[in-house]
Amino acid sequence: MEPKPPRQLNRSRAYVLTGLNLLVAPGLGTFLAGRRMSGVLQIALAVTGFLLSGRGVLQLTNFCLTADEFPDLDAIPLRALGISLGLMLAAWLWSLVSSLQILRAARKTEL
Repeated sequence: MEPKPPRQLNRSRAYVLTGLNLLVAPGLGTFLAGRRMSGVLQIALAVTGFLLSGRGVLQLTNFCLTADEFPDLDAIPLRALGISLGLMLAAWLWSLVSSLQILRAARKTEL
């Protein structure tokens, strides 16, 4: 069974892929555009950031619920939340760059 040839990239498909990249999941549009490795890495980065943010929220909730009094702001464990937000932002920015490249490639094919 032979692999399917990649679909022709036109402007409307490029806009859909950009929407998927920026609004649904970073890397999904990149993956569907045929840039498999880049798309997988963007998705992995976003999922890692999402999972770390869930862990950070659980740690923060546990910390606040088990404190005898209002916790000191310097003692709140915010490292995991900061790292996770950084990872998700990096994945989103990378997918933004990929989306711009996809749109540029679509514009070139229509000329």
